[in-house]
Amino acid sequence: MNWLASPQTDDDLIAARDFIGADNERSARDFLDAAFETFNLLAQFPQMGPLAKFSDPTLKGMRYFVLPPPFGRWLIFYQLHAERIDIRRVLYGNINWKREPERFF
Repeated sequence: MNWLASPQTDDDLIAARDFIGADNERSARDFLDAAFETFNLLAQFPQMGPLAKFSDPTLKGMRYFVLPPPFGRWLIFYQLHAERIDIRRVLYGNINWKREPERFF
């Protein structure tokens, strides 16, 4: 199975890289490596992430997965399709994505 990143995902990755890179450029590169490695892992094992519980029917089947340490506060949100997974967002875990999904998806 393949993966496809949304334009929002691209924006999320750039913003995260810039945020992390302000303190440590090497960590910013490591973050991007970890994100892409995790995208590939999810493409191989798409049901690894638990279902996110949203009331909005357009978000049905949305799953999430936590990036590995030291980036364990970052979440990848994705949806399964027959031929691929769609990476919808990469968000910092402290945001209120459960209460306000319309802000993020």
